[in-house]
Amino acid sequence: APIPSERIRQLVILASLAFFGALLVFFALAAMPERAYRLVAWGADRFLPGRVRPTLLDITRRFLDGLESLRSFRNVLMIFFTSIIIWLLETIKYWFVMHAFNFEVSFFALMLMNGVVNLATTLPSAPGYVGTFDAPGIAILTLYGVESGLAAAYTLVLHAALWLPITLLGAYYMLREGLRWSDFDRAAKMAEGEAAA
Repeated sequence: APIPSERIRQLVILASLAFFGALLVFFALAAMPERAYRLVAWGADRFLPGRVRPTLLDITRRFLDGLESLRSFRNVLMIFFTSIIIWLLETIKYWFVMHAFNFEVSFFALMLMNGVVNLATTLPSAPGYVGTFDAPGIAILTLYGVESGLAAAYTLVLHAALWLPITLLGAYYMLREGLRWSDFDRAAKMAEGEAAA
């Protein structure tokens, strides 16, 4: 049986609170990167073996550097508004693909699915996010009462509709520029060398 909409609403509220709580932590880290780095270094010196410390501190430094865009209010607003537009446009694609199948859920349900699958694809996965996109998408649809086989078919078609156009476009430009896979390996090695220097 599908989970009642009130229960889903509560889950979304809890997830939203967790998200905004994490965002506040990121803002605090971006505002005080040196203090955050010193705190991590202090903890690493006291609780971690010596061989692990340099790796952790390097990851911490790169993570804090990555939060630099959050120090500008203008950048934060740009990120916020462009993210909303991108996610709405992507959810509209979910909605169009849904109309090729024999089920209907609300636009809100599709936005929830979009958010969950995009978060899941941040996990390490096979190329094209095989599995990390599909399993959460199917799970969300079944929560809304969509039969699992139908949810799987929809999610696979949606995945292809999202992945294929951008991949073909990328392949076209790769061929047009005369790039080979070995060029990417060489660029990665050069970047590693620069980071180590």
